[in-house]
Order: sequence, then structure tokens, then C-alpha cells
Amino acid sequence: MRLKKRIIMLLFILIFLLAASCKNTIGEETLQISREKENEADKITLRFISSWGGVDSKAETLQSLFVKYTNENQNIEIINESLFGEDFLPKIKTDFASGNSPDVFGLWPGSDIRALIKAEKVADLTGLMNENPEWKNNFKSSMWMYTTYEEKIYGLPFETIFEALFINKDLFEQCSAPIPETYADLKRAVDIFRENGIIPIAYNSLAEGTYLYQNILSVLAGKDIIENPSAEEAGEYFKKAMELTRELYKMGAFPGECFTMTNHERNLLFQQKKAAMIVQGSWFIGNFKDSDDSVDIVHFPYIEGGKSPPRIMIYGIGNGCFHISSEAYNSDKREACVDLLKMLTSKETAAVFAEQTGMLSSVDIRDYKINYNRLTRKGQLLINNSRQFVGPPDSFVDRTVWEEVIAADMPYMLEGEMGVDELWDKAVTAGLLAK
Repeated sequence: MRLKKRIIMLLFILIFLLAASCKNTIGEETLQISREKENEADKITLRFISSWGGVDSKAETLQSLFVKYTNENQNIEIINESLFGEDFLPKIKTDFASGNSPDVFGLWPGSDIRALIKAEKVADLTGLMNENPEWKNNFKSSMWMYTTYEEKIYGLPFETIFEALFINKDLFEQCSAPIPETYADLKRAVDIFRENGIIPIAYNSLAEGTYLYQNILSVLAGKDIIENPSAEEAGEYFKKAMELTRELYKMGAFPGECFTMTNHERNLLFQQKKAAMIVQGSWFIGNFKDSDDSVDIVHFPYIEGGKSPPRIMIYGIGNGCFHISSEAYNSDKREACVDLLKMLTSKETAAVFAEQTGMLSSVDIRDYKINYNRLTRKGQLLINNSRQFVGPPDSFVDRTVWEEVIAADMPYMLEGEMGVDELWDKAVTAGLLAK
């Protein structure tokens, strides 16, 4: 009987201990969940968008920097919505128009950022920069002109860009074609490559494809007219550039599918040696291994009768021009946005992009002794030997009209279904020259 009582007592003690243990475990789990919810509530989410997404040469580097940053700052979450090519601009414009402004974003100088500034969608960073002179002095002083509007700083000029003629040297050597220094040389090269069954120029009819047209236009019109276009004076050169682009098309310089080709498909034609030439920007350099010496870059060919001297270069700031939206700047996200911007535009970040992608930066990183790749070094040489710099023509006109009229209707003009005068008049009527 006593044994039975002892067993019952031991069972009661065991049940009590188990209950207490469960209570403590549940209490600890509840506390852990509570802490996790508290930490989640303290986390700041920042939306970022730029054109450095998808297959862009800087996409992987950018994302790895974001991962490193959030690992070091675990109260920050970055949603990277960057997109490649023609998908980017409609996305960011739609976001702002719908009240879904990104917190930090990259956008090149031109009509789009000016429109957002005018609509008070972009934060004025003048005070921030003046309060941080060491940060401000990291940037090359000559680059502030690209991000200053009415004496106020709205963006940080991180990425320096240029446009040039990329050539597959091995195809030129194989076909004994002249590396074009003049427009006449370019036409001779086109004829030779056509005779050898090679696409002369990788071109398409989307906005990026108009880099060819932009360079012809810049050589013809010169710096003053490009950067201060007027209907009367600019029209002559815009139309002449259309005529020369059509001449190249009629010669068979472009791919047969150029009107339906994506930007990526056009780029691949050159990268896979199916096309001898492509007009591209410095950001394209990141697609080539330093060991590949079959690719070179040269100034766009000189055109007799134009207003520019030989060796001109389209030069300026690219999509790596970073901004904070007014909505984020005037919210409790401001400090986090500023901290992210400091990381994005730091000397350390500039050095990483330079080493991994060949990017030229407006941040002074001379102390880092960067081992630039071969094509970036060649680009620096072209810059040093340029006789005139011209801003990208689509930065000085309404970019939407450039894309939706100039680029979109270029195929009709090339095919002869639309006259040069008709295309120009349509663009002007749509507001091409409105600033």
C-alpha cells in the first residue's frame, strides 16, 4: 500500500515538473516570437531601382553589394527592382506617376529627371552635400554640372559614360576591311562585310539602337546645337542624320531582323562575332573578358561637312546617377536612404565597380591603383585624345518623344514609308524640343 502511494506521489511530481518545463518552453518560444516581431517591426525596407538589372554588366556587382550591406545592417532590407534595357524607363515613370515612388533610384540626366524635379518628386540634396564636404569632395567637381538644376543638387554623379564604335578586330583582319576613321571608310567596311556574309553593324530600332543615329547626329551638329537644340537650327542636322542612317540601311548595313530585335539580341550579334561593329556605351565593356583582345573601341567616324571636328565623343553621366525620392527623404526612412547613398557612392564601391566591370567613375579613386581592363584603358585614351565632348543628344530633348516617335518611327523612315521631313515634323509637334 505504501509502495502504491509512493508511486502515485512520484507520478504527481513528474507531471508537475513536465508542466513547469512546458510552461517555460512555451514562455521562451512566446518571448522569441515577440522579439522576432519586434525586430521585424524595427526593420526598414528600402525600394531601389536602376537600369543595372537583368543582363546588365553591373547587375551582379550591384546585387552583391546590396547583400553585403544588408548583412552588415540587419535592420535594413533592400528590394532591388532594377531592370535591364527598354523595360527600365517605363517602370520607373509608372511608379512615380502612380504614387509608388522608389526610395533610392538611379536615373541619367535629361528630360525625365527634370520632369520629376519639376513635379517635386526628387529630394534636393544641396544641404546634405554642404553638410558633408568630405563626401562631396569625393566627386570630380566637373561632374556636378550634370546633376545641378537651378543651382540645386538633385543627384550624385557616380558613373561616367561615353559612347564609341566597338569593333571585332578579328573580323576586320579576316576581311581586310579598313577600321573606319571617316564616314567614307565606314561605307567601304559595310560593303566588304556584306560581300563576306557578315552583318556590318549590329543595330535595332529600340531606343538603344539609336546610339548609331545619336553619334551620326552629334558629328554633324556639334556640341552647341546638340546641347541647345532649336527647331530651326537643329532640324537641318536631325534630318541629315536620318538620311545617312537610311543610306546605311539601304546598303544592307543592319541585320535583317533589326526592326523586331531586342537590345540583348542586338548585343549578342556583336558578342558572338556575327556582326563586325556596334555603337555602344562604356557600360558595354563589362561584357568582355580582359583576355579577349579581339574587340576594340574607336571614335565614331568623322563626317565631312559636319560642325564637329574629328574625334568627338558623346560623354557624360549614366544611369549611375543616384537620387532619393522626396517622399522617402521627408519620412522616417531619410537616415537609411542617406546611409545607402553613402555606400553606393563611396570610394570603396567605386573601386569594386571599376575592378569588376571596368566602369569609369566620377568618384576620385586614384589612390586605389585600379588595374583597369584593357578596353577601359582604351576608353580613357580615347577620352584623353578627344577634341570635343558632346552630351547624349537624347538628354537635351524630351526622351519620351525620342523613344516613342524618333526611335519607334525610324523603321518607317528607313523603309521609305515615312519621309525625313514628316518624321521630324511629327517629333517636333509631339514636343521633342520642349525642356
